[in-house]
Amino acid sequence: MRIFLVVLLLPVFLVGCSTVRVRVAAPDRESRTAPARLAVLLEQARLEFPQAAAGNPEAMARYNAAVAGIAAAMQAKDFATQTLPARDGRLRLEGAGRYVLDPRETTSLVEACRIRIAGLADRHVQQGLGVPFVFSYKPDSRILAGQPGIPRTGISRPATAVVEFRGNDAVLSFRDTMESDRIKAGRKSVRLAADFSAPVALVVARSTNRAIDVRAMLFTRSRMEQAGLYQFQPYEPGRIPVVFVHGLLSRPEAWTQALNGLLADPEIRRRYQFWFFLYPTGLPVWQSASLLRNELDRFNRSLSRRDRSGNLRRTVLVGHSMGGLISSLIVREGGDNLWSQFFKKRLDDVRLTSESRRLIEEMVYFRGRRDVSRVIFIATPHRGSHLALNPFAGFFARLIQLPERLASSDRRALLGAMRSEVEDVLSAPANSIRFLQAESPLVTSIQQLPLAADIPYHSIIGDRGRGDTPDSSDGVVPYWSTHLPSAVSEKIVPSGHGAHEHPEGIREIKRILLDALRER
Repeated sequence: MRIFLVVLLLPVFLVGCSTVRVRVAAPDRESRTAPARLAVLLEQARLEFPQAAAGNPEAMARYNAAVAGIAAAMQAKDFATQTLPARDGRLRLEGAGRYVLDPRETTSLVEACRIRIAGLADRHVQQGLGVPFVFSYKPDSRILAGQPGIPRTGISRPATAVVEFRGNDAVLSFRDTMESDRIKAGRKSVRLAADFSAPVALVVARSTNRAIDVRAMLFTRSRMEQAGLYQFQPYEPGRIPVVFVHGLLSRPEAWTQALNGLLADPEIRRRYQFWFFLYPTGLPVWQSASLLRNELDRFNRSLSRRDRSGNLRRTVLVGHSMGGLISSLIVREGGDNLWSQFFKKRLDDVRLTSESRRLIEEMVYFRGRRDVSRVIFIATPHRGSHLALNPFAGFFARLIQLPERLASSDRRALLGAMRSEVEDVLSAPANSIRFLQAESPLVTSIQQLPLAADIPYHSIIGDRGRGDTPDSSDGVVPYWSTHLPSAVSEKIVPSGHGAHEHPEGIREIKRILLDALRER
C-alpha cells in the first residue's frame, strides 16, 4: 500500500512547489507616448522638485509622475542626450558612478509598479522621492565580470529614477538603493522611493522557482554540476557575507521569504550581503559539507584581494534543517576523532588510489573554519529524527542515486577496514536520509566532534504553536534534537518545520544579525 501511495504521489513531488509568481504588466499608453509630452513633463518636474524634496506629498506625487514619463521617454530613445525645446538646455543621463546605475548596461529595465507579485508574505515598498525600477543583468554582463557565483538566471537590483536640474540642463539618474536609499537635495538628505521586493521576486521567478526538489535528492548523481555557492548581488567588500544553506528536499528558493524580509531593513542592506549554497540533497552530510568548504575557499581566492575590511572572515552561516547539520560541520573539527568512530585501521594503512584518498581526506580530515563568525541553526536535527526511520523514508533512501566517485577496489578496501558494529550502516549507501536517522552512528558521530568554542551559535525552533517545549516538535524534528546547550540564544517559533519562513523566525534572524553588528 505504501509503495502504491509513493508511486501515486511522486509526480506531485517531482513537480515541486513554486515560491512566487510574477507578471510584468505592459506600459500604459501615456508612457508609450511620453516623448511628445517631454517639455511639459520636464517643466512639471522642475516646478515640483523643491517642494517634493521638502516632503510635500502632493508635490512629490506630481514630481514622481513626471519622472516616470521622462524615464519612459528617454528609454524609448536609448537614453540618448536630447536637446530641450526651451531654456537652451539638454536632457541627459548620468552614467554609472557612486550610488548610480547605468541603464545602458542592463539586460532589462522595468518600472517596479508594473511587476505584479503573488506568493510573498509582504511587499516591502518605501515611499519617497523618485520612481522605483528593477535593473536585471545576465551572467555574462560586463558589470558582473569577475564575480565568482552569479546564478545562471543573472541578478536583479532595485534602482530609483530621479531628475535633477543643473542650470538649464535636466539630468536623469538611477540611484542604486541597495547602496543608499537617500539623496542629497541642497543641504537636505531626502529619502528615495524604493521597492526591495520586486528584484527578489524577479530573480526567483526566473529560476527553477521551487522550494521543494525531490529530483535533486533522488538523482543526486546528475545534479552535482549545479552544486555551488551563488550570490544574490555583486560582491561588496564592505559587507559581511550571510550564507543560506537549505535542507533536505529543498533549494535556495526556500529562503525567498527570509531574504525578502531581511532586505526591508536599511542597516542589514548596508552591512550584509547574501549568498546561497545549492547542493543535491541526497548526498551524505559529510560530502555536502566538503562541497561547501571548497566553495568558500573558491570565493575567498576570488575575492580576498578586494576584501580590505576583513569581512570575508566574518561570514555568517544560516542553516535550515539538514542545512544546519552541514553548517555545524563547517565549524567542527574532524580528523582521527571522526575516522576512528567507523574504521579500525588508520587511513594511511588502507590501500586507496590517490583520488579516493583525497576525497576521503576532504570529508573526514577537516578543520573548523576561521572565516565563519556566527552560525544560526533553524529546525536543525542535531541528534536526528525518528521520521527518517519511517519505512516511507527508507523507500526513498533506497532510490537515491549517489555519485560513484570511488573505484570498486577502493570500496572493498574501505569495507575491510570498517568496524564491525557500523558495517551495516556504511555498507548501504550512507545518503542523507540514512544520515538523519535518530541515534544513527552517522548523526551521532557529529556530536563527538568539538564545535569551535569562540563562535556564537543561535537556535530557532518551531513548536507548531502548541507552547509545549521541551516536549515539543515542529512536526519533523523534536525539541530534544534541535536544542543545542551551547547556543547563546534560542527562539521558539509557533511554526512547523518551516521556521525559516515564519515571520517570527525571520524577525529572529534579523535580530541576531543586527545585534552582531553592535557586538563588534
